[in-house]
Amino acid sequence: ELGSSSSSADEAEAVRGRRAMLVDSAAMLAAAAAFPAIADDEAAPEAAPVPEAAPAPPAPPPKKAVPMAAPIAQPVMAYEFAYPSENSTGEKIKWATSRVRETYSSAEPMSPDARQRIVYELISFLQGPLTATVTVGPAPPKLAKVDQKEWKPRQIAEGVLADRATGRIASGQKVSLAEVESAKKESIDGVDYVYYEYISQGSPNLQEREATTFRHSVGVTAIRGEYLYTCTFSAPESFWDINSDGFEKAIRSFRLTAPNKKKFREPGNEGLL
Repeated sequence: ELGSSSSSADEAEAVRGRRAMLVDSAAMLAAAAAFPAIADDEAAPEAAPVPEAAPAPPAPPPKKAVPMAAPIAQPVMAYEFAYPSENSTGEKIKWATSRVRETYSSAEPMSPDARQRIVYELISFLQGPLTATVTVGPAPPKLAKVDQKEWKPRQIAEGVLADRATGRIASGQKVSLAEVESAKKESIDGVDYVYYEYISQGSPNLQEREATTFRHSVGVTAIRGEYLYTCTFSAPESFWDINSDGFEKAIRSFRLTAPNKKKFREPGNEGLL
């Protein structure tokens, strides 16, 4: 009996040992299964919240159209153009007519050779001054030697500007004191118009007292027969930005109109009015 009792006690102890080992193994397995998840949580911190996108800035207001005065029409020389009555800030431009000539022969020359002459001129003294001119003249020497069909836009612009200039080099040849920035040609109703923009050296004035000043201008030259009709609008460089839109519209309004048989007089061959 004593032997049987001892054997039972040993078996019970062995069972308890196996159960303890199973519990420990299960605990170890549970810990091992949980550890990678904890490691993953530590390796992947929460992402920072994405800030909301800033609202887009409001669109700029539409650009105000520069108002234009009623067109000026000259039937004797058959041309017309309009001019701006305000600049882009809304400030009124007070133009004054400083010169009007009915015919080419009665107009004052722009240079000693008397080829290019001013037939219409407007001026505004409040901004530097601003000027608008219409000039008429035969083809400049540089162009006269070339077939009219071969004339390039920049050649026409530079030729007209050189013909206005009083600067001469040692050979006596006139040189332009203006730098043409762009030039292009368009055909409208069968007439070729050359549009160009240029910078020229100006003179000191009440607004710009420096010894060296510059003027910014746009111009258009149209060809009728043997004569070139040119309309230009000009401002001191410091007043260019607020006037450029109106000046561009002005040269775009310039047209050679259909000659009236009773009123039109061909330049250089006017006869009696």
